[in-house]
Amino acid sequence: MSSTSTTPAASESAAAAAAEAVAEASAAAHEAWLEARQKENAEITVQYAAGLSALIGVFILAHWLHFIFVRFGWSRSRSPVLVPFVAVTRIARRVFVRSLLGFTSVGHAFTVAAYVGLNVLFGFYRIDFSMPTDLAARFGWMATGNMVLVVFLALKNTPLAFLTAYSYERLNGLHQIAGYATMVYAIIHGSIYSAYFINAGRINVLQEDVVTAGIVLGFAMLFTVLAGMIIKRYNYELFYVIHVVLFMVIVVALGLHRPSFNPDQGLYATVFLGALWFADRLIRFCRLVYNSVNNEASIHALPNGGTRIVLKKPLLRARPGKHCYVWLPKIRSFETHPFTIVASDPMELIINTYSGFTRDLHKYAVKNPGASLKVSVEGPYGTVPDPMDFDKVVLVAGGSGATFTFGIAADMVRRMPEDSKQQIDFIWAVKGHDNLTWFTQHLNNLRNHAHAPKIALKVHLTQLAPLSSTNRDKSPARSASESSTDLGPSALEKGPDYLAVSGPASSAATRYESDRDERDSMSHVELPSAAASTTTLPVFRGRPDTETEIRNAVQSLGKDQRVLIAACGPDTLTTVVRNVAASYIRVDGPAVEVHCEQFGW
Repeated sequence: MSSTSTTPAASESAAAAAAEAVAEASAAAHEAWLEARQKENAEITVQYAAGLSALIGVFILAHWLHFIFVRFGWSRSRSPVLVPFVAVTRIARRVFVRSLLGFTSVGHAFTVAAYVGLNVLFGFYRIDFSMPTDLAARFGWMATGNMVLVVFLALKNTPLAFLTAYSYERLNGLHQIAGYATMVYAIIHGSIYSAYFINAGRINVLQEDVVTAGIVLGFAMLFTVLAGMIIKRYNYELFYVIHVVLFMVIVVALGLHRPSFNPDQGLYATVFLGALWFADRLIRFCRLVYNSVNNEASIHALPNGGTRIVLKKPLLRARPGKHCYVWLPKIRSFETHPFTIVASDPMELIINTYSGFTRDLHKYAVKNPGASLKVSVEGPYGTVPDPMDFDKVVLVAGGSGATFTFGIAADMVRRMPEDSKQQIDFIWAVKGHDNLTWFTQHLNNLRNHAHAPKIALKVHLTQLAPLSSTNRDKSPARSASESSTDLGPSALEKGPDYLAVSGPASSAATRYESDRDERDSMSHVELPSAAASTTTLPVFRGRPDTETEIRNAVQSLGKDQRVLIAACGPDTLTTVVRNVAASYIRVDGPAVEVHCEQFGW
């Protein structure tokens, strides 16, 4: 036998050793491949974050260029150097301001399209489609990156309010879209990995702790989105509780799904988004504690489901037209709710009744008129263009949206100097007479103010009540188009808290009465004043001709002047205002700026 011959046992041992070496080499190569893929996905996620930052940077740059142009008066200039820039910006705004089905505006749709484009680019960039798990891994990273964006867009104390003039409520639509994208990424990520391991006969992998955490994470995201789509429509307060609880589950599950800082670095994102959310909550909690000290609110029921809240202490930096979150532990111990600030000194809120908190608040106010309750507020929130930067301000409100426009008007007349040439067109469409009593004091203040001749006050009653017997007896020969309805004082207005002012009526009536068609549709209601007599408020029957009002306002100004068109109300109203105002943004006309507040959060 040759000396080089080997026994079968030795051959088997060598073969086993070789197989083991090959397996180890394959495992090492696989580990190296996984590590390289993790590194690449981390780099691409950072690039995605940079792309989002660049998109936000466009809005920051646009806002501050606009601010500089307004502050230095360049927006009014007809200098040959500035005209091209003004022309480009006005043409862009004429397009972007318009409403678009399914979106707030064309500009909103453009932003969403840019966001989707970035996700498509970085979601599929450098993907090996021959390896399905490559796509699953990338989508997991994209879901994590988008989760950070979801939290950032939900911050009440967002830095974007200062940097871009977009407060959190105006970012809410993008917050929801980013949430949908995150859920889609998570579903695809989990589905591909589950199918891969099941088909490979490695179902035991799905029972590992990190995978179990991922499954919990995916279902928490799904239920969060479903709650927003379904429960939010019927019970916002229940939705909010579910939303917060599930968010906490998401943060914990995300941390357990990627429990290390190295090599995957996923835990950095978890810690960062958790820190963002916690810091925002801490700021809000500290404000509530500070503003609760020696603070009380008197509550008063108003006709037709309204409630007035007057706070004892002012809120720092509060301005009418912005909003704040109110905590009334007597009504809800663990909830705060947002309401528009109508007046800041004293701070006043007027609230319409819907369901949940507002319904319980109104019921309590009816049973306990003038009651004083422990209260706290935090805010203020909202970004509103400064009305003092405009020659004319057109305010359009529908229903309880007048809380916004009355606040803007009151703040503006308070700040206007005696020789001011600014003008205010105030248009309010309201269903019935009872709703007028919600703002009796504010209507009288505008009509009796020293700047009243500069205020064109036009109120439209869309559901005019029948004449009272008193008025029919006083004017039996009066035609229906000239009828006058008596609006008697409510119990609240008879009380000591009512501060209506009597005095000369605004010239708004004569300004509007010069139009015969409008005069023919005009009625009058009597608003109670502090004096024994009442003052007459001219009102118009039917819905306002918003297009005509805006056209007249814009055409009354010169090319070097500026007009703000601000509206608050249902979607149908703000859609009309957006589209009509956009049509009058012209290169050779006055500068037109549009700001719309919408119902809902």
